[in-house]
Amino acid sequence: MGSIIDIARKDLKLLTRDKGAMFFLFAFPIMMGVFFGFIYQGMGKKSSGGIKIAIVDNDQSEMSGKFVEHLKANENLTVVELPLEQAKQKIRDKDLVGVVVVTPGFGENAGVLWSDQPAKIRIGKDPSRMAASAMLEGYVMESVGQLIPERLSDVNSLRGTIEKQRDQIKNDPDIPAPSKLVLSTMFGSMLTFFEDLNAVQEDQSNEEIQENAPSFQLAEIESFDAFAKQGPAVQDRIKSGWDISFPSAILWGVMGCASGFAISLVRERSRGTLMRLQTAPITNTQLIAGKGLACFTAILAVVGFMTVLGIALGMRPEQPLMLIISAMFIAFCYVGIMMAMSVLGNSEEAVGGAGWAINVILAMFGGGMIPLLFLPNFMQTFSNFSPVAWSILSLEGAIYRGFGFSQFLKPWGILAAIGIFGFAIGIFVLQRKKS
Repeated sequence: MGSIIDIARKDLKLLTRDKGAMFFLFAFPIMMGVFFGFIYQGMGKKSSGGIKIAIVDNDQSEMSGKFVEHLKANENLTVVELPLEQAKQKIRDKDLVGVVVVTPGFGENAGVLWSDQPAKIRIGKDPSRMAASAMLEGYVMESVGQLIPERLSDVNSLRGTIEKQRDQIKNDPDIPAPSKLVLSTMFGSMLTFFEDLNAVQEDQSNEEIQENAPSFQLAEIESFDAFAKQGPAVQDRIKSGWDISFPSAILWGVMGCASGFAISLVRERSRGTLMRLQTAPITNTQLIAGKGLACFTAILAVVGFMTVLGIALGMRPEQPLMLIISAMFIAFCYVGIMMAMSVLGNSEEAVGGAGWAINVILAMFGGGMIPLLFLPNFMQTFSNFSPVAWSILSLEGAIYRGFGFSQFLKPWGILAAIGIFGFAIGIFVLQRKKS
């Protein structure tokens, strides 16, 4: 054990003497965190919806069915029908970014311009995603607006609505008799009009009516927190934009650490230092374990430093213990990635270039540069293979998402599997090169 610690101490000392490596380990992630933190300021107090959403139709009427069809036809949305609680869980897991709930009675008022009770829709959102909030509400209102020409072209539906209104007025004791007479006459005239219109529609298509009908957007939208069962609302957990920006910034420091140690490993191999270490009275297992321990320690130091800086700026991790455990799984994962990177070439330049190219690609697909919400569907699919995405998810779960223990198991398990796989590749290639 002493030999492993000595090797780790030696590598950490060399790391601190490398100004370029220290820049990418500490200065660069700070720049990323501060820059995006200012961009995200204020996001914690606003809601957001998104591109991948669920729909819950509690009305099950003809008009609600048409509304769902319009949402599904929107090219900017991916819509699935799910029970509400399942949709909420998927939002917490970041599989979805919103849920649209069609309330009972929606079909009676949707697309009716003269109704004093507009159609009601509830939208459950992930409050950490402000940018998509306006987008989702806009798409919902657009779909409701598309029901208006359909309602106007549906004479039978209009007649039924008018007859219902006329009967309600007739039976309302609070309306004076003269007013009832006037309103009944008006509704009677409207019914006569629609009878004549129905006769006309028997001889001609209603396409012109649909094209010329007004395209008003009429609905009452009520937002609710899709995380409600997780204790305090998420918007109350997010204290500032730093809560949102720092998980990504931390990952840039972690990736820089992994690349730096991969380069140092190939440097020692190319200069003969590794061979001299192998001739010392230590085993290959101790040598590799010492390298891994040094990288593991450095990554934890980066995460700890960035966390302290984030707290100083206003970040407030909700679950410090889970944050520490997540940091350990992330460190283990990137130690494995470091080992795999170190065998990508025989020179420092080759390993450095290939390592950072891999890091950039993983960051692009994992949400380290652009939020996953705004990536094309195929890139969002590939994000499941990026350790960056799972690392950010585990950090967010501890900082503000309020994950339960079971929700951490999936990202932790994937990070551990990636670390083991990368470590195995590195050891295998090193053994072959040695032989």
